[in-house]
Amino acid sequence: MTTIPADEVEITIQHGFWELIPNGDTLSRQPVFQVSRGSGVMEYTPAFGQNHRLPGTVLSVEYVRAVVIGYDEKTRRWMLGFHIARTTNDPPRWLELVRWPPGDNMTHGAAAQQAGRTLSEHIGCPLKIFGAKKLARPLAPTATGGVTGPLVPHKREDVGPQQVKLLAQSIHLPLEYPNMRLEKTRSGLVLRLGKESNTPKRGVTPSFNQVSIDQSTIRLMPPTGLLGSFLSGQQGRAVKTSDVRNVEFRHSVLKEAVTKEDSQGLITESMITTHLWEIYFTLPDESLLIAQTSHTTSSELSHHRATALNDKFAVDPESGIEYLRKHQADQEAYDAASGWAESVALVIASTLGTRLVKTTSEEAQD
Repeated sequence: MTTIPADEVEITIQHGFWELIPNGDTLSRQPVFQVSRGSGVMEYTPAFGQNHRLPGTVLSVEYVRAVVIGYDEKTRRWMLGFHIARTTNDPPRWLELVRWPPGDNMTHGAAAQQAGRTLSEHIGCPLKIFGAKKLARPLAPTATGGVTGPLVPHKREDVGPQQVKLLAQSIHLPLEYPNMRLEKTRSGLVLRLGKESNTPKRGVTPSFNQVSIDQSTIRLMPPTGLLGSFLSGQQGRAVKTSDVRNVEFRHSVLKEAVTKEDSQGLITESMITTHLWEIYFTLPDESLLIAQTSHTTSSELSHHRATALNDKFAVDPESGIEYLRKHQADQEAYDAASGWAESVALVIASTLGTRLVKTTSEEAQD
């Protein structure tokens, strides 16, 4: 659970809920305002609704044009709230949710921006920022040790050799993805990576473009081929299959905040999310990357969900259909990148007779 103290309230973020809980000695500590990720509505108490001029106890998120955070120079406070309007053509009104105690611009800036970012993700709308001298970058997890898994806190799932073989039985070869292919050979398997294989914006990429696996040996060939490796000094490798402790299927979620400022000095933040799926051989002294796929998407694709599903279908059906097509294409690309890498990891682990370790982590990029 994430807890963010503010003025007279506490923000809690856990299990897909973003909640406002008043400070005090009450035993119940019930939220006066909450949003469930993807629910499409905001819920609040009757008193909260009356104090904020909101109808009833539930409001659809389609009326939220933006989550807004900012620093008011007059009161020296950070504030968090919404721009709300009935339609996209109506001028939005400001609805304040939270404010922080007085202080300089940097005192509560990181807390306010963290609360605003997570709220915009739960609602699915843009995040706008005013009065910020410097935006706080989402914090990267602290590094930890370990041979299997990324050097950041991560979730881990071990799949035993018997279950791996059972799951791999339903996978049919060859497995193809743009410029990559896993196929059977007489002696085992061969994984081929083309020169234009999917290499996302990340420092580590596979060092070999061909991985051949038989009962006793794994042979790895560098991208230049046999002659090129001799001329350039790059060498292939041979690894005993018995040295492979496990096959790791690593899913990393990389988030990068991108901002732009309008003529009024209001900053709009979008989050670029890159999903990276990597396959590693875990050896006694190293983890050896052999293949990777990725998928990148922007939060702007989901920011206008309510507008597309309401106004656009009512006024411009073609725009609404095009919006849904983009969502479908984005999901299909995600599934293809994820599915190919996981299937390849399963087949290789099954061939080696070893367990498959699935790891998942989230990082922030500079």
